[in-house]
Amino acid sequence: MPLGDILVITEDHKKAAGEITNHILETYAGEKVSIAIGAESGAGKSEIAHVVAQSLFKSDKRLKSFIVHTDDFFALPHKERNDLRLKTDLGSVGPSEIDFDELNYVLKSFETGKQIILPVMEFITSSAYKLLVDFKNVDVLICEGLYAPILEVTHKMFIDMDYHDTKDFQARRGKEVADEFRMRVLEKEHQAVSVLRQQVGYLITKDYTLTKL
Repeated sequence: MPLGDILVITEDHKKAAGEITNHILETYAGEKVSIAIGAESGAGKSEIAHVVAQSLFKSDKRLKSFIVHTDDFFALPHKERNDLRLKTDLGSVGPSEIDFDELNYVLKSFETGKQIILPVMEFITSSAYKLLVDFKNVDVLICEGLYAPILEVTHKMFIDMDYHDTKDFQARRGKEVADEFRMRVLEKEHQAVSVLRQQVGYLITKDYTLTKL
């Protein structure tokens, strides 16, 4: 998650993360593994990714993970992004807001064990920073974000909830004001993300159970 963002980890998140962790450990064959966790806002992508990474390292296999938050790869900073959304009457909302060329480079660098510099967004002030990452000894790459399942990874997963289902959790996090503009953005994102649900191998259901499709 971007720096300064807040995790609110619930027992449901731990349940889903536990099932994902077990699946990864059961299928792990010694090669690097990549996971994409996609979902709408407030579904718990960051929370589940965090617990999975923690659990994999605590397991007998001691797998080291690195989490990539696709929010760090928005092509425009927060204010400029919303300005463009307003200018285009939300026509700019969608996967094109994310720099997938850069994300694919990160994925390739992980697969080949390269050292690269990643962008990191600081949530409170929307400031951009750089992080040096060495993928040499990283076993698992976890990519989480709205459109993460677009990436070509080992395991594609989707949390099967929409922004109406996650309304209470969004309020608890308090990341963004739920005004009319925000609700319009969430509906537009819902339309874009719903397509990706058909492209994953696993669903995390509303009761946070991992189901293979």
